[in-house]
Amino acid sequence: MAISVGILDDHEMILEGLATMLSQTEEIEVTGCWTHHANCLEALEKQRPNVLLLDINLKNANGIELCAELSNTYPDLQIVAVSNYNESSFIKNMLRNGAKSYLLKNTSKEELITAIRKVHSGERYLPRTVENILLEDSLGTPKPKTSIPKLTRREKEVLQFISEEYTNGEIADKLFVSIKTVESHRTNLLSKFGVKNTAGLIKSAMNAGLIS
Repeated sequence: MAISVGILDDHEMILEGLATMLSQTEEIEVTGCWTHHANCLEALEKQRPNVLLLDINLKNANGIELCAELSNTYPDLQIVAVSNYNESSFIKNMLRNGAKSYLLKNTSKEELITAIRKVHSGERYLPRTVENILLEDSLGTPKPKTSIPKLTRREKEVLQFISEEYTNGEIADKLFVSIKTVESHRTNLLSKFGVKNTAGLIKSAMNAGLIS
C-alpha cells in the first residue's frame, strides 16, 4: 500500500517540484498540495495523509507553531520539516514541536524518499548534514565572530522597523501584510540570531552591523 504524502509550501515552484519528484516513486502517492496553511488545515479535517512535508517559512503562518498545532491535533500524522534554514535553533524547535525529520531544501530525491519511509515506519530521520549541525551546537563549537545570519529582504525590513520601536500592527500596516506574518518574521529573526527577546535581537543586529 502506497504511503500517502501531503505537501505544504507557499512557493508554487517548490511545491510542484516536490510533487513531481515524489510522483515518480511507486510506493508514494501525493494526495494533497497546498500553498496556504488554511487550505491544508481544512483538507486535514477531511482526510489525512500518512506524512506531511511542512515548510517552515510560510507567508501567513509560523511553520514552527503550526507543527506543534498539527502534532497535538493529529498525533498519527508524521511531519517532515523542509526548510532553507540550517540554524540549529530552527532544527531543535521543529523537532521539539513534533517533526520526525528535518530536511534542507537542497536535499536529494533519494534522501527525501528515505526520510518519508523512515518517519512512516515510526522512526526519526536526520540527514548527516543536519546531525552535524546539532552536534556542533551541542559541543559548543564556536562560530566565526564575523558570521552574520542570512536574512531575507522582508526580514531586514521588519528588523529595521523593530529597531525603530514600531509595533507589530504598525509594521503590518507599513508593509501591507498581516500581523500574523509580521509575528512570523519576528520569530524567525529571534531564531536566526539565537536570542530570546527583542532586546537581544537589537543588540545582536547592532553587533552584526545590520542596524545602527
